[in-house]
Amino acid sequence: MSEQQKSVIIIGAGMSGLGTAAYSQMNGYQCTVFELHETPGGCCTSWQRKEYTFDWCISWLNGTGTNNEMATIWDELGCLENVPIYNTEIFNSVVTANGEKIRFYVDPDKLESTLIERFPEDSKLIIELCGHIRKLRKCMPYFPFLKSGGLMTWWEKSKMMWQLLPYMRTFMKTLAVTMEDFSKRFSNPTLAEALNWIIFDRHSELRLMPFVFNLACAANQNAGVPSIGSLGLAKRLANRAKELGANIHYKSKVEHILTDNNRAVGVQLADGSVHYADYVVASCDSYKLTRKMLQNRYPHPVLDKLFTKLEEDANSVVFPGCVAVFIAVNADYSDHDPYTSYLLPESISHQLVGNYHSGVGVQIRNTLYPDHAPSGKSVLYVTYLSKSDVWQAMEQSVVQSTSSGQSRNPYTRKRRSPEYKQAKKKVGQAIVEFLNQYFEGLIDKVEFIDVVTPLTSERYTENHNGTVLAWHPFAPLTEELENYQIKHGPTFPNLDNFYYTGQWSTFSGVTHSTASGRYVAQYLCRQDKKPFRVCYPEQQNTKQHITNEADNYA
Repeated sequence: MSEQQKSVIIIGAGMSGLGTAAYSQMNGYQCTVFELHETPGGCCTSWQRKEYTFDWCISWLNGTGTNNEMATIWDELGCLENVPIYNTEIFNSVVTANGEKIRFYVDPDKLESTLIERFPEDSKLIIELCGHIRKLRKCMPYFPFLKSGGLMTWWEKSKMMWQLLPYMRTFMKTLAVTMEDFSKRFSNPTLAEALNWIIFDRHSELRLMPFVFNLACAANQNAGVPSIGSLGLAKRLANRAKELGANIHYKSKVEHILTDNNRAVGVQLADGSVHYADYVVASCDSYKLTRKMLQNRYPHPVLDKLFTKLEEDANSVVFPGCVAVFIAVNADYSDHDPYTSYLLPESISHQLVGNYHSGVGVQIRNTLYPDHAPSGKSVLYVTYLSKSDVWQAMEQSVVQSTSSGQSRNPYTRKRRSPEYKQAKKKVGQAIVEFLNQYFEGLIDKVEFIDVVTPLTSERYTENHNGTVLAWHPFAPLTEELENYQIKHGPTFPNLDNFYYTGQWSTFSGVTHSTASGRYVAQYLCRQDKKPFRVCYPEQQNTKQHITNEADNYA
């Protein structure tokens, strides 16, 4: 390391931490990443069970297309180089409790015609919805993604606003109304309810914008599924960071951030070792960061408000955790729609521990990832948003496992209660019994089931209450945090040489999280008064698109 080269310690090897490492290395910083888990990616992960792969994260990935700044992120990092991308014609299907199915096609023309044919009484609103999708498709090349608003010059902001001017009415209309309120304008109650389930679970509190934006991305083949899967994507990013010179240490839990004269100078690990650097970047849960790593010594004008609300009612500011049920089946269900949300009768819903809404999302994972199940077999990936406290109540006496051995990770091993294990088993059984009516012979063909709860997420990522998307997007305090960061950056007042990144600092999603690492590298360059630069991989990225036609689905 040269005498002038500055060092950066990054807490967490999730996608934002790895993105920070890669972009910082491109700009001459020497990065060291500490990760408590034994694999990279954080929530962007998968694992093996016998012949099957259970992928916990990517149902679609923004930026798999071309000619937009989201795609530029993956091009710069080389993560999708020569990777087949699977695109589906149906974003999601919704099956009501009485068995009616509504398909939401990614093509706005097909979506419009099929919905109007079936629900002519709502033609006007259907045309409005599909019109928003068409508009956002056109604006995709101008959607800003490579720089946070706080780093843009006056000229860059003016240019951005000029390019987006033709789409401002669409932005304003879709940001001004929640999907709940928009859906209430529809005459047909079946369609009105189904609209709230377009993004797999019931996200009625979200603005209309993320619904139409993600449909627009899918319509542009910019929200496909990379064949390498979630962990494959994370490993590619980790390898890219290491090729650029970063050091990544797994099974290394950070306990405290060291400061000197109100300046971050390093970290102390759980094993007692101390490591120093010129900068510290936290890519981890911001509640743990503030309350434990910084020991409440550095108040933050907006985060402290969020923490107060979180302690009063976590559900009001933090996105829920998720229960995921992976079902390995000795049957080929690839003739089913790849994504379907099933609305549940009350008799089934109350059996699903912590279930927020009466429904589950079901994905045929081997349709999206053909190598995740042996030929002729399937992986069903069933999810529902779940309250964490009901799972926590079963674990009041949980203790860290004392299991030893070289392969054991002392920071992620837990001894779970019999009540917790039994609850997981019942959830899996209830879902299989319910889905048996839609998947022929399912009960008799299940080989095994793996159930993941918010406590699993909390164990491996330390995300508060096992949340999968951090702060609730579009909540008033979340928007206040975004405005604060535009003015001051992802920093704490009175703490120099420190930044935080990831889902706790930006809108949620894998691509957003990864891009937030780019922003931190830009802030580092600005602080050190040097130009930000990007070093592309030697090989140019080539993405291979494969489209699954809806006519193949029963």
